Amino acid sequence: MHFPMFRFGDYELDIDRYELRRRGDVMKAEPRVLEVLNYLIAQRERVVPKEELLDAIWRGAIVSESALSSTIRDARRVLDDSPAEPRWIKTIYGRGFRFVGEVALVGDEPAPAPAPVAAAAPPAPKRRSVAVLPFTDLSPESNQGYFCDGIAEELINSLTRLEELQVVSRAVAFDFRNDEDIRLLGEQLGVDHVLRGSVRKADDRLRITVHLVDTKSRHHVWSEKYDRTVGDVFALQEEIAEHTARALIGVLSDRNRRAIKSTPVRIDAYEFYLKGRTYLTQLTRRSLESAVAMFEVALEFDAKYAPAYAGLADTLAELYLYHQHDESLRRRAVEASERAVELAPELAEAHICRGEVLALQGEFDDATGEFDLAMTLSPRSFDACYRFGRVKWAEGELAEATTLFEQAWEIQPTDYQSPALLVQLYRFAGREDDARTAAARTVALCAQHLERRPHDARALALGAQALLVVDRPVDAEDWMSRALALEPQDVFTLYNAACYCAMTGDRVRAKEFLQDAVKHGYAHERWLANDGDLAGVMAGER
Repeated sequence: MHFPMFRFGDYELDIDRYELRRRGDVMKAEPRVLEVLNYLIAQRERVVPKEELLDAIWRGAIVSESALSSTIRDARRVLDDSPAEPRWIKTIYGRGFRFVGEVALVGDEPAPAPAPVAAAAPPAPKRRSVAVLPFTDLSPESNQGYFCDGIAEELINSLTRLEELQVVSRAVAFDFRNDEDIRLLGEQLGVDHVLRGSVRKADDRLRITVHLVDTKSRHHVWSEKYDRTVGDVFALQEEIAEHTARALIGVLSDRNRRAIKSTPVRIDAYEFYLKGRTYLTQLTRRSLESAVAMFEVALEFDAKYAPAYAGLADTLAELYLYHQHDESLRRRAVEASERAVELAPELAEAHICRGEVLALQGEFDDATGEFDLAMTLSPRSFDACYRFGRVKWAEGELAEATTLFEQAWEIQPTDYQSPALLVQLYRFAGREDDARTAAARTVALCAQHLERRPHDARALALGAQALLVVDRPVDAEDWMSRALALEPQDVFTLYNAACYCAMTGDRVRAKEFLQDAVKHGYAHERWLANDGDLAGVMAGER
């Protein structure tokens, strides 16, 4: 059977040969991607429902919608398409997908001669890796720590959007400081380069010094000093990100230049937003309530500041799930996430927060769509993979959660959170060898983290469970006891203590800790229902 060949833009799709060509060059794409693309083009006069695509392409195989979403994401990537501003594939929310580009049938024109058989392509080059450390505060009153951390975090977010780079997450990078030995930093963070710097902020003047350093040779790859007004901080962040990216990967594509572009905002709104982000990372009830207040002040200064809406939605969702099960919090999170996406459809963080809020309401298909958009916009985003994995756990799609946490672990191999959760998922699936491997890595990463943050109860509690899996019960008991001594009323500590006791077979104590967690605000019933250690502990009492 002969299929028509389609031409659109610089591309030609020849499904008979399973080739997608751009200006005559064959693009690398999986067969399933080409099949989906061919079907959408053939049906381009209408919206194609997700169910129809699944039936037509997977032909009766039992797969979830996330398989289709992943294929759509890969198709967009090979076509350099943007879900926010689609040139080729448009998502119609709640309906499906439509191919929206101009298409010409090649018809009966002779197909190009087969390309000569070439030698196997060389392996893909290793991604350049970089850690952005928190900038040092050199301000006269040493009271600009939040501003320094905010600049570093914005650079992390910008560089993470570049698929060619591996960027260490904030959670890991911020364990380290500027005055440490650069070679040791490279070994511990697993990176080739470190970006570090300092900030001096006085009145409306801003002096920022940055250094990009090779961790093996200790040579400065690039350094610069900037003296500007505070209002220039957004242009400065964009300039620093661009110089860093050019130093690491060379010439930037149009897509990469768009990805690191900064959007200016009123400086007072930005400063309160940064304070809100600082409070949000602490995850206690008091800090989350402070974060809400900071984000709301930021929005009073600029009611169209999408990152502040995203931060507000994240914070309200955390309060709702883990501290105060109040429906008004959920409704406000819904409104804030809707506004974030409306104002900045190209912002990955907006789609991440929207996905989590939709999952709160049990709207998992739409949540999956939002996370797919986020991962298209920022393919190397640890937050997108990790938080999507948590949503899939809550949905009960544990195999997909496992894949996403594995992806997050590949993106951030020095972050303990992904392997810690994989320990549990592997155990639930009967993959004992994989569980032990992940547990050993979790213990090592938690121990490294605790050297710098010895009072982190979450690292202690998750590490304690991993220690049980690698047959170190004495150390496990010590770590769990330390976590409870540090945070005896924290819902995360109480929940993990319940998991720990269930793993040791002490179901009575597990039930007591779980009841305490619920009493202190824990309300994530969907997560609990899919937790193989605790699912039965509270049976009949919730």
